Amino acid sequence: MTMPKGQLYINGFDAFVRWGISLNQDGLSALMTPAPNKGYITNDSRLEHGVRHVDKPSTVKVNERQVNITFNLTASTEEQFFARYAAFCTEVLEPGVLNIRTSFQPTVLYRCKYESCTQFAQFMRGIAHYSLRLTEPNPKNRSI
Repeated sequence: MTMPKGQLYINGFDAFVRWGISLNQDGLSALMTPAPNKGYITNDSRLEHGVRHVDKPSTVKVNERQVNITFNLTASTEEQFFARYAAFCTEVLEPGVLNIRTSFQPTVLYRCKYESCTQFAQFMRGIAHYSLRLTEPNPKNRSI
Protein backbone atom coordinates (compact mmCIF):
# COMPACT_ATOMS: atom_id res chain seq x y z
CA MET A 1 0.00 0.00 0.00
CA THR A 2 1.43 3.38 -0.96
CA MET A 3 1.28 6.18 1.55
CA PRO A 4 -0.76 9.21 0.55
CA LYS A 5 2.11 11.55 1.38
CA GLY A 6 2.15 14.48 -1.05
CA GLN A 7 -1.40 13.87 -2.33
CA LEU A 8 -3.44 16.25 -0.16
CA TYR A 9 -2.54 19.72 1.07
CA ILE A 10 -4.67 21.68 3.52
CA ASN A 11 -3.77 25.31 4.24
CA GLY A 12 -0.36 24.77 2.66
CA PHE A 13 0.57 21.71 4.74
CA ASP A 14 0.94 18.14 3.53
CA ALA A 15 -2.10 16.79 5.40
CA PHE A 16 -0.71 13.29 5.77
CA VAL A 17 2.62 14.43 7.18
CA ARG A 18 1.12 17.00 9.58
CA TRP A 19 -2.10 15.32 10.78
CA GLY A 20 -2.16 11.81 9.27
CA ILE A 21 -5.07 12.98 7.08
CA SER A 22 -5.76 11.56 3.62
CA LEU A 23 -8.67 11.57 1.19
CA ASN A 24 -10.95 8.57 1.14
CA GLN A 25 -11.80 6.91 -2.18
CA ASP A 26 -14.57 9.41 -3.03
CA GLY A 27 -12.81 12.55 -1.78
CA LEU A 28 -11.48 13.75 -5.10
CA SER A 29 -14.88 13.20 -6.74
CA ALA A 30 -16.52 15.31 -4.03
CA LEU A 31 -14.09 18.15 -4.68
CA MET A 32 -14.48 17.94 -8.47
CA THR A 33 -18.30 17.89 -8.50
CA PRO A 34 -19.41 20.92 -10.58
CA ALA A 35 -20.97 23.89 -8.83
CA PRO A 36 -24.66 24.64 -9.41
CA ASN A 37 -25.76 27.65 -11.43
CA LYS A 38 -27.56 30.54 -9.83
CA GLY A 39 -31.20 31.01 -10.77
CA TYR A 40 -31.86 32.41 -14.24
CA ILE A 41 -33.07 35.95 -14.76
CA THR A 42 -36.73 35.73 -15.70
CA ASN A 43 -39.69 37.96 -16.47
CA ASP A 44 -43.10 36.56 -15.56
CA SER A 45 -45.38 39.10 -17.23
CA ARG A 46 -49.16 38.61 -17.15
CA LEU A 47 -49.22 40.05 -20.67
CA GLU A 48 -47.37 36.99 -22.11
CA HIS A 49 -47.78 33.24 -21.94
CA GLY A 50 -45.12 31.40 -19.94
CA VAL A 51 -41.98 33.01 -18.57
CA ARG A 52 -39.29 34.86 -20.48
CA HIS A 53 -35.67 33.91 -19.71
CA VAL A 54 -32.66 36.10 -20.34
CA ASP A 55 -30.54 33.71 -22.40
CA LYS A 56 -27.26 35.61 -22.63
CA PRO A 57 -24.36 33.34 -21.63
CA SER A 58 -22.75 36.24 -19.77
CA THR A 59 -25.67 36.30 -17.32
CA VAL A 60 -25.18 32.69 -16.17
CA LYS A 61 -23.21 32.60 -12.90
CA VAL A 62 -22.29 29.76 -10.55
CA ASN A 63 -23.57 29.62 -7.01
CA GLU A 64 -21.74 28.63 -3.87
CA ARG A 65 -21.68 24.90 -3.31
CA GLN A 66 -21.80 22.46 -0.45
CA VAL A 67 -19.07 19.84 -0.40
CA ASN A 68 -19.37 16.70 1.70
CA ILE A 69 -15.96 15.10 1.91
CA THR A 70 -14.58 12.27 3.99
CA PHE A 71 -11.03 12.29 5.27
CA ASN A 72 -9.17 9.42 6.91
CA LEU A 73 -6.98 10.02 9.95
CA THR A 74 -4.36 7.36 10.67
CA ALA A 75 -1.73 6.97 13.36
CA SER A 76 0.67 4.26 14.47
CA THR A 77 0.02 4.69 18.20
CA GLU A 78 -2.88 5.73 20.39
CA GLU A 79 -0.89 8.72 21.65
CA GLN A 80 -0.13 9.87 18.10
CA PHE A 81 -3.77 9.39 17.12
CA PHE A 82 -5.09 11.68 19.85
CA ALA A 83 -2.35 14.27 19.22
CA ARG A 84 -3.15 14.35 15.47
CA TYR A 85 -6.88 14.52 16.16
CA ALA A 86 -6.45 17.46 18.56
CA ALA A 87 -4.08 19.29 16.20
CA PHE A 88 -6.42 18.91 13.22
CA CYS A 89 -9.39 20.20 15.21
CA THR A 90 -7.41 23.14 16.64
CA GLU A 91 -5.45 24.13 13.54
CA VAL A 92 -8.03 23.51 10.81
CA LEU A 93 -11.59 23.01 12.01
CA GLU A 94 -11.77 25.69 14.72
CA PRO A 95 -10.51 28.51 12.46
CA GLY A 96 -12.91 27.15 9.81
CA VAL A 97 -10.78 27.73 6.71
CA LEU A 98 -9.72 24.84 4.49
CA ASN A 99 -7.69 25.71 1.41
CA ILE A 100 -7.46 22.31 -0.27
CA ARG A 101 -5.08 21.29 -3.04
CA THR A 102 -4.31 17.81 -4.37
CA SER A 103 -1.46 16.34 -6.38
CA PHE A 104 -4.07 15.25 -8.95
CA GLN A 105 -5.00 18.88 -9.76
CA PRO A 106 -1.87 20.83 -8.79
CA THR A 107 -3.10 24.19 -10.16
CA VAL A 108 -6.50 24.08 -8.47
CA LEU A 109 -7.08 25.44 -4.95
CA TYR A 110 -10.47 24.80 -3.36
CA ARG A 111 -11.17 27.61 -0.89
CA CYS A 112 -13.68 26.20 1.57
CA LYS A 113 -15.28 27.09 4.89
CA TYR A 114 -15.89 24.44 7.52
CA GLU A 115 -19.55 24.05 8.46
CA SER A 116 -19.81 20.84 10.49
CA CYS A 117 -18.64 17.30 11.00
CA THR A 118 -21.58 15.18 9.92
CA GLN A 119 -19.96 11.89 10.89
CA PHE A 120 -16.97 10.75 12.90
CA ALA A 121 -16.07 7.08 13.21
CA GLN A 122 -13.07 5.76 15.08
CA PHE A 123 -11.73 2.24 14.67
CA MET A 124 -9.15 0.72 17.03
CA ARG A 125 -7.90 4.17 18.08
CA GLY A 126 -5.55 4.29 15.11
CA ILE A 127 -7.94 4.99 12.25
CA ALA A 128 -10.79 7.48 12.02
CA HIS A 129 -13.08 8.77 9.30
CA TYR A 130 -14.32 12.37 9.27
CA SER A 131 -17.23 13.38 7.06
CA LEU A 132 -17.02 17.14 6.82
CA ARG A 133 -19.57 19.53 5.40
CA LEU A 134 -17.80 22.43 3.69
CA THR A 135 -19.00 25.45 1.75
CA GLU A 136 -17.11 26.73 -1.26
CA PRO A 137 -18.32 30.37 -1.45
CA ASN A 138 -16.97 31.10 -4.94
CA PRO A 139 -16.23 28.05 -7.10
CA LYS A 140 -14.78 30.33 -9.81
CA ASN A 141 -11.98 31.41 -7.45
CA ARG A 142 -9.73 28.33 -7.65
CA SER A 143 -6.51 29.61 -9.15
CA ILE A 144 -3.40 29.43 -7.01
